[in-house]
Amino acid sequence: MPYSTVLARDIMDDHPAYCHLDTQISDIAKRFASEDLTGMLVLDDDKRLLGIITETDLIDQQKNLHVPTAVALFDMVIPMGESQFEEELARLQAMTAEDLAHTDVVTIHADIDLGEVATIMGDKHVHHLPVLEGDSVVGMICKHDVIKALVSA
Repeated sequence: MPYSTVLARDIMDDHPAYCHLDTQISDIAKRFASEDLTGMLVLDDDKRLLGIITETDLIDQQKNLHVPTAVALFDMVIPMGESQFEEELARLQAMTAEDLAHTDVVTIHADIDLGEVATIMGDKHVHHLPVLEGDSVVGMICKHDVIKALVSA
């Protein structure tokens, strides 16, 4: 079967895991472990996408904080990486999905073909693609779904 005949709707999980903004990070982590998840959508009550949390986000929350360095040049001290430090600190202190979720999520429509799905994942360096119809989430595709589809095709 050619890749152009396989659409996102054919390979997506049409019941993706999701939570709400106020869901506790501890509850999210438990679901990742018990349901063997790699990603979870953050949705509002109308199933509109607000963000995404991945297993990498949960792992990164446990890593050591990198303290910013400074470079002395003549009589000036130039701080390096202050904004990154502030972002890391906020993520390490995350208590709810709202605190940890990425809100700049790459999304796709259900009618794009498998080749385009693979291209978007590769070009954008994303492992999860929420599938939208209008403003509503109708599914999610992860890298494993694409690999299974490529093997089958």
